[in-house]
Parts: sequence; structure tokens; C-alpha cells
Amino acid sequence: MIERWSVHPSIPIGLGILLLLYWLGVDPLRRRYRLGPPVDRLQAGTFGFGIATFFLALTGPIHDLSDSYLFLVHMLQHLAITLIAPPLILLGTPEWLLRPLIRPAGVYRVVRFLTRAPVAYVIFNGTLAVWHVPRFYGETLIDLPTHIFEHFLFIATAFLVWWPVLSPIREMRLRPPLQVFYLILLTLPMKGLGAALTMQGDVLYPAYALAPRVYGISPMDDQRIGGLLMWLPSGSVLWGAAAIVFYRWWRSEQVAEDAEAGAREAKAKSSAGGLA
Repeated sequence: MIERWSVHPSIPIGLGILLLLYWLGVDPLRRRYRLGPPVDRLQAGTFGFGIATFFLALTGPIHDLSDSYLFLVHMLQHLAITLIAPPLILLGTPEWLLRPLIRPAGVYRVVRFLTRAPVAYVIFNGTLAVWHVPRFYGETLIDLPTHIFEHFLFIATAFLVWWPVLSPIREMRLRPPLQVFYLILLTLPMKGLGAALTMQGDVLYPAYALAPRVYGISPMDDQRIGGLLMWLPSGSVLWGAAAIVFYRWWRSEQVAEDAEAGAREAKAKSSAGGLA
């Protein structure tokens, strides 16, 4: 069925340019113009893993199976390019590398508006819902430019929706308690769409019903499993992120309280020593 690793030239070219720009920014340009501190291996590796996730999701078996055979693999692909790769790339991008790009007042205002939590939430989930309407989804399976445009929108809006939590520009992030609430709210639309797909009594996307059957999966089971993937794993990723944010916030509050208590105790001892 799949005898070779298929790669559309636009994928390695685009990702290669992104990697090159990243390397130029964090190494020779940083040293020459003293842009900021060196990027550690963990942060650079996180960025690299994000790029690798995009490559694996958009080429090879995942690409071929999702385009021509299985809806469930298409859902895995969409989860990878919206919930895995974008947060990795944001985590791997240092603040000092990104800040000059949005410094112009007009650029900053646009970015600030699009990445506000309510705006990003509506744009991302609206995009996801529209492209799962059978008419539009079916068009992506028969027209390559439409499919590329769909993936571009998924990726772009995914960066928007993660920005209030993981923005390299710290003042653009929500406060930690609001981040937790925001991430929990993000689980709802995907769960709703996944549940609708899982419980649907008919095959919504005829292209998959007509496709050659692989791995013994019927079109109806394919759609139900795809819905479950959107319903459960997507929620797990977002709940996991919310748990990490909550723990780090709680831990920072504990450290601050301990430091404050230590300062009060030291002050009390100093006052007692002075009286003595």
C-alpha cells in the first residue's frame, strides 16, 4: 500500500528555512549583535522536536494514510500539528529572538489583538469547526491547494491559541490561574466535535467510504475512532498542560510564602537581638 516515504517539496523547504532562520538568530546573529544570552540545548532541542513533529505529521505514512485511506489518521495528523508541534516551537523560542520582530507599533497591536485569549479561542475553534463541515473537508481531499490552505490555517491558529499560555513575550501571557481556566475551556470544543463525530450514525465524509479498506477498519469504525481521538487525547494534552501550569503556579506561591515567612522570622530575631 505505502511503498515509499512521500514528501511534498514545500514541507522540507519551509521547515528548512525555519530551522535556518532559528540557527542564524540564536548563534551568529546573536553573538554579532549581542541580542541575548545563549540558547541552551534543552530549549534548542525543544524547537527541533517541534520541527520534527511537523515533518513526521505532514509527510510519509501519516500523510498518505490520512489523505487517501483513514479518517482516524487524519485526526492524528491534526492533533500533532495543533497540539504538539506549536507549543514545542513556542517553548523553544527565546524572548529576545522574537521581541524585535513585533516591536513596530502596528505589528505589536495586531499580534496583541489576535493573541488575546478570547480572540484566539474563537479563531482556533471556529477554524477547526468550519473545516470539519463535510463540504469543506471533502474539498481538502480532492484539491491540494485547498488542503495546504487548511493545514496552514490549522497551524497558524494553533500558534495563536497557545500564545496566551506559552508566549515567549511574557507580558502577553495570561496570569497562571487564568491560564489553567483557559486550557480547561479549550478542551470543550474539541470534545464536542469529537463526540459528534463518534456518535454520528452515518459516514460524513464519502471519500473515506470509497477508499480501499486497510487494516480491516470499516468506514464507520474509522470515523468513530477518529472522533474518539479528537475527544480523548486532545483533552488529555490540554488537561496535562493545565496541570503543569497549576503545579508551577502553586509551587511559586509556596516558595514566595516561605521566603516571606523567613524574612519575617529574620526580622523578628533581629528586633529581639536589638532589644537585648
